[in-house]
Amino acid sequence: MTIHDYPADLNDGTAPARPLWVCLEGPNGIGKTHLATALAARLGTDCCLLRELSDASDDQVVAQVMGALAAAGDAFLRTGHPLTETFTLLALKVREHELVDRLPEPPRIVLEDRGVDTVAVYQAAIMTNGLDTYSGTDDERDEAAWELVQQIHTTVLPWRPLPDLTMLITDDPESCARRWQQREGSPLTPDQRRLVDRVTRLYQRQAEHDPERIRVIARDGHDTGELLDELQYLVLAAAGGAR
Repeated sequence: MTIHDYPADLNDGTAPARPLWVCLEGPNGIGKTHLATALAARLGTDCCLLRELSDASDDQVVAQVMGALAAAGDAFLRTGHPLTETFTLLALKVREHELVDRLPEPPRIVLEDRGVDTVAVYQAAIMTNGLDTYSGTDDERDEAAWELVQQIHTTVLPWRPLPDLTMLITDDPESCARRWQQREGSPLTPDQRRLVDRVTRLYQRQAEHDPERIRVIARDGHDTGELLDELQYLVLAAAGGAR
């Protein structure tokens, strides 16, 4: 079930237990959306799946906003106005949290397919990828991007908390690039590859910076069933200690 299966009426003022908020993250081509759908099915009615913004076609607000961003024809939603893109995507993520808060009977677990970490690392990478404002070596650009990640997180925190648990899926970059090509019908361009490489480094640094919240799960060498077993275990272990 997804959030849009629930009524949007405000609750009656009681304070039901807060759901465990879980987010699935990873670079392009990691196979995350397939894993999120399969994991939500395993978790059953206890779980409310928040689909990736680009897949939330049943929500007119999200569909219209994402359609406007995608109109430029860029797979990474780059319209030439990265600050506007950043605040727009953050606003949609805040809206998701508001909709869950308004549910009269909140689910036990919210599973979010890409969350505010995606907005932070991708938009920071976009803003430092090939722009004269952030000229310098790759290491210098990475450092500038990292500072932007922290600023984006700080910006959103007054309006919604970070997830209780973020599961970061990693894999060999070439495997991710192959999945991208299979899905999109064309390979990553050199510019897109540089962007994804920077995103991957930012994800790794964020995981090192916040190891209590972010758990890294390597896909390489594991079949889908094994991967889902580990993801399910992490969610249920966190849910068991959440109340």
